[in-house]
Amino acid sequence: MAPIISLIVAAAAKVGAPVVKSILEKHVGGIPGSLAGAVIDQVAEHAGVEPDQLATAEPAVIEAAVKEVEAAGPEVIALYRAGLEAQFKLLETENAEGFWQSAWRWGWMYLLAILWVCAFVLFPALKIFEVRIDPIDTATLMTLTGWFISLYMGGHTVKEIGRQAVEAVKTWRGSNVQ
Repeated sequence: MAPIISLIVAAAAKVGAPVVKSILEKHVGGIPGSLAGAVIDQVAEHAGVEPDQLATAEPAVIEAAVKEVEAAGPEVIALYRAGLEAQFKLLETENAEGFWQSAWRWGWMYLLAILWVCAFVLFPALKIFEVRIDPIDTATLMTLTGWFISLYMGGHTVKEIGRQAVEAVKTWRGSNVQ
């Protein structure tokens, strides 16, 4: 990714794009999800290539793309900042729920972690000392883990899919009524 950053910084210096140049020069660490990554994605989109193919694009095309991104620079920064603010607001909301409202998440996470460690590390290790403990059924453990993941990570997604399915059935039934 460093050659691509160097390429865009050089183009930004050539066409007079200080916002793009300063964002990419201050880049440290991973690109995806960062402001520098957003700038690279925007330049690639305006150049009509994938981000990893920017090095093969014509310099004139990259320079034109950098000019377009420079013009939209404040909007890109504002969108990135709004995304960060939304993430922090979500974290604050989760912290404001109180202990008992969010304790189920942490409780299940730790319980599942302990059960997985017991199933694959602790119980087999105890067999060395001839301590026999009935193993945890991995199918049951997978089912519990799947339920937790569905509730914690996908509950709203499943609810939305269900709502859309109900709306689709209502629309379909309404169009087939004679």
